[in-house]
Amino acid sequence: MPALPKRLPLGEYKIPIWIRYTKKILLEEGHSVPNSIHIFQLLVRHSDLFYTCRGQFVPQMVNALSRLGLPPNTPPENRRLAIELAGLVVAWEKRRQAETKSTSDVDGLNQVGDSNASGVSLGDNVSVQVGSKRSGETAGLPNTGDDISKRVKTENGLPSLSAMSPGIGTAGGAIPNIGTPGSGGLPDEEFKPNAAMEEMIINFLIRVRLLLSCFPL
Repeated sequence: MPALPKRLPLGEYKIPIWIRYTKKILLEEGHSVPNSIHIFQLLVRHSDLFYTCRGQFVPQMVNALSRLGLPPNTPPENRRLAIELAGLVVAWEKRRQAETKSTSDVDGLNQVGDSNASGVSLGDNVSVQVGSKRSGETAGLPNTGDDISKRVKTENGLPSLSAMSPGIGTAGGAIPNIGTPGSGGLPDEEFKPNAAMEEMIINFLIRVRLLLSCFPL
């Protein structure tokens, strides 16, 4: 299993071929309890390999909890596997929340750094423009009449400096943040169990706890 991502790369598909075949076997052989147990044991043992594609398996895992762990005559191994599946879904969701929180913290720090950098560059540009304007005025003393006429035309109807220089206005500081990409990996990287799945997991854990009080592992 650990060699599959290297021997069967992603290629042109969004989901690796070994993930697709694992799900296909789980769907086609789901009526067979031994085959389902084999696939579920594979998921539990190699949970890190299936994390990025967990959305392909979590619905089947949640639906199989009651069938594997709640019947009174079920073997203890199957009941233990069902509990491990429920714990795996919870662990995957905790990992997703931790990664989302760390990503949001990093994005916040990057935005603060970009705003500080843009403020410094804006001050430098303003100082450079003011200095160049003053040097031009001092160097062009003989042509003061032309400068005054140009200045009057600018004030009477020509666009202002902020409108002619898009890099100084508000749009220049917002462009880098608009193109920030989101999740660029597999399609179910951001998969989250819905409310129905969470209710089924909680219900299963409560019922299996009542069963274990009478029939311990």
